[in-house]
Amino acid sequence: MGGKVQRLTRFDERLGRLITIHRTRFGLSQKDLAAALDCSFQQVQKYEAATNRMSVSRLHALCEFLQIPPGQFLEEADAPYTHDPRVTKIIMNLYKLSPERVAVIASLTDALVAAKKIPMDELM
Repeated sequence: MGGKVQRLTRFDERLGRLITIHRTRFGLSQKDLAAALDCSFQQVQKYEAATNRMSVSRLHALCEFLQIPPGQFLEEADAPYTHDPRVTKIIMNLYKLSPERVAVIASLTDALVAAKKIPMDELM
């Protein structure tokens, strides 16, 4: 039963993490997402754990279901990633904000990076 061995990459791992983030953002269980993608919840588990690769057609179905343009989803998957629960919490909170508030936060973080170090008393 020889088959082609899949070599999963960091991209696959990041894609799996994004699936988890977006699924939980919408309050969906793995079973809910599986029903929407016409697959088993075990398959969703494998995508999220990056033990199986997702086909392009299934990725397209995922993006349609979540109403996220595939290009945007792939840009997120290609973004630098660190497994830091604080960063994940910030990202999850950003998804809950209006576009106007996200723009304000983006400006703030741009300013913080540009200034390298701003005393905390100036931020408050």
